Amino acid sequence: MPTERKFPPSKLSNLEKGREINLPVEFIQGLSSALSLQEVLDSISQWIHKLFDAERASITLQNGNDLLKLYSISGNKAIPLDYDVPISNTFVGRVFSQRTLTVCDDLEQSHELDCQLLSQFGLKTCMDAPLISGDICLGTLNVAHNQTNYYTELHALKLQCLANWIALNIRLHLQVKELKHLALTDHLTGAPNRRAFTTTIMQSIHEFHEQGKLFCIGLMDIDHFKALNDRYGHNAGDYVLQHVVKITAEIVNYIGHISRIGGEEFAIILYQSSEQEAVDLFKTIKDALANSVIKYDDDEICFTVSIGVTHVNESDNAPESLLRRSDQALYKAKSMGRNRVNTFTTARLLS
Repeated sequence: MPTERKFPPSKLSNLEKGREINLPVEFIQGLSSALSLQEVLDSISQWIHKLFDAERASITLQNGNDLLKLYSISGNKAIPLDYDVPISNTFVGRVFSQRTLTVCDDLEQSHELDCQLLSQFGLKTCMDAPLISGDICLGTLNVAHNQTNYYTELHALKLQCLANWIALNIRLHLQVKELKHLALTDHLTGAPNRRAFTTTIMQSIHEFHEQGKLFCIGLMDIDHFKALNDRYGHNAGDYVLQHVVKITAEIVNYIGHISRIGGEEFAIILYQSSEQEAVDLFKTIKDALANSVIKYDDDEICFTVSIGVTHVNESDNAPESLLRRSDQALYKAKSMGRNRVNTFTTARLLS
């Protein structure tokens, strides 16, 4: 068995009486002025590195049910940034799961993956503390040194106290990040909402004028959506909306964005140098949706979409002109029988 010491909260509380923690003013100021979560994490790891005379300081946060992701490192890069550490069969994973600060006094004796990696890069001991805020463990705060048996009980007390304080700061940033995400996301489909689309299209217009980055806008509407809801029910209609986003997002992939901007209306931005390439891709989306069959309860639901397309030009300084043209093209597509892609600039219906 590796040489190991555990410091549960009850044990640490016995060490607290009469103890004080002194922190540099620069640390407090840096933490309070950080604007993003990444800035918070980088500031923490850099200062923890100094405060504990460590060879390495790092922070992990939970990433799904089975992984801890390294978000910030200062010092030795034995385990690189962005590495996904399994929660099972790792030292840091045990600290996270058990919510108990633990010291491994001799890394060479450990058979756990992360300890072996640290040992291979010359580190001899490590101390990991859970980042606990309320009833949630967010991740871990970790330090490592190149001497065995280096960390004392007072080191453990200090690291856990800092971890508790830092966890609150991290949780607040995560909550703000989540609120921003919710404010910009359609709750039903998970696609960006109209507010997010407005931000994206304004940025795209700016990049077009500054960098010449061309793009097309497609307004896409589900044909006869009210009749579909009346026939199959609103839950089925919701399922269709989710299906539209899933299929479209897979097709546009990294060359565009789909946003839900109304009930059954979507806006698609495609970054294509050729208008014809963009139109071809919109036709691919239309055909993919028309050819898909959604199985819902005992029914099979089929539907089509109509898409109005326009290309950015030098006169476009705001979203309104692009949206007006694409909306006119969409109206034309619907008036000509639906299940169509129509481009405003050529006034030509494309089947």
